[in-house]
Amino acid sequence: MPLRLSSRTFTSHAVEAEVEYRLLLPDDHREGERLPLVLHFHGAMSSSASLELALPLYREAFDAGEFPRAVVACPSTPTQGGFYLDQEDGPAWETMVGTELPAHLTETFGAFDRVALLGASMGGYGALKQAFAAPERFAAVAALSPAVFPGESPADVPARNIPSVLGELHRAMAPGGDAETYARNSVHGRARTRAELIRSSGLSVLIDCGAADEFLLHEGAAYLHGVLNELDIEHRFRLVEGAGHVGPAAERRTLDAIRFLGRALMSR
Repeated sequence: MPLRLSSRTFTSHAVEAEVEYRLLLPDDHREGERLPLVLHFHGAMSSSASLELALPLYREAFDAGEFPRAVVACPSTPTQGGFYLDQEDGPAWETMVGTELPAHLTETFGAFDRVALLGASMGGYGALKQAFAAPERFAAVAALSPAVFPGESPADVPARNIPSVLGELHRAMAPGGDAETYARNSVHGRARTRAELIRSSGLSVLIDCGAADEFLLHEGAAYLHGVLNELDIEHRFRLVEGAGHVGPAAERRTLDAIRFLGRALMSR
């Protein structure tokens, strides 16, 4: 199926700025056609251009009948000062990607029949947070090498797991080290507070990470896997032996994640 990629902007009140996003549509999209929506969240030091890089993978899944006709949107968000967080006394990036952008897309294309999330690294963190905060809104979430840590409070996370940009995210989740704020901004904390809703929602969850991730995100992914098992939250967890944060396996893993979303969207 031919696909059309475009770059657009909308005005966000949450971040008080024009936000650029890339949009993927079937080339023969008809006005008024009701489609599912996929929110595609990029990683740190990236932008909405990540959707352009993923275009061949979406096309492959479309052409194989493994992904439905859909609207796919990827907003550009900053790393420092962003992190898919609502900043204290600052821009509310979580609100922008999770509330304002879907509302803008609904105004543009009409109501969506289903919504799914895909994110990698920092985007995986953002996607899981959105899904666990309001599981009733989403059919599925796929997180690739999500930026999650092996601990549930600021003091619990080993120093080796928060180098560089990951350390900045860790601190931004709880300015001043407040444990309650950290839990509200953590994937684990949201899973614990919304466990019953997640279980009853039918949300399909994929967590995929390279077992040789250079930033040790496989340790955080394994910890999250344990938390979800403890909470009896159904999910698929995959550690890919020999795979790093990026590298040769990344494209196939992303394609698998797109197929995972496709199965969830087409089964509802």
